[in-house]
Amino acid sequence: MVLTSVVPCVHPNCDGFLPLLVFAGDCCCNPESMGYIMKIVEQKIPGIYILSLKIGSNIIEDMENSYFMNVNDQVNLACDKITKDPKLQGGYNAMGFSQGGQFLRAVVQRCPSPPVFNLISIGGQHQGNFL
Repeated sequence: MVLTSVVPCVHPNCDGFLPLLVFAGDCCCNPESMGYIMKIVEQKIPGIYILSLKIGSNIIEDMENSYFMNVNDQVNLACDKITKDPKLQGGYNAMGFSQGGQFLRAVVQRCPSPPVFNLISIGGQHQGNFL
């Protein structure tokens, strides 16, 4: 499941592979959830740069904001963080979980630069979920 096709990065601010941007559905950095997923990716692709978007100044604010902050505000904050991160300027792959997949879709549509090469949405509600 983990990015079996790794795209090399040629941008001067990139260290070998395209960076990975992660947007979680409820919390960015919990070591038992998204932290574990990031650790798996880092084991499979040593040296990859991963940015897990945190919408708030800590994990608690991030979780609260995922439920209560306006989605448009979250997308705007994400776009701002992405455009300010020098390691993402050559482009990146994006992986969203649950509502994070939908939010990343909005990021791709509203913030075309830097470019997204692959958008992976896991459990995102694009046109509903089939059960």
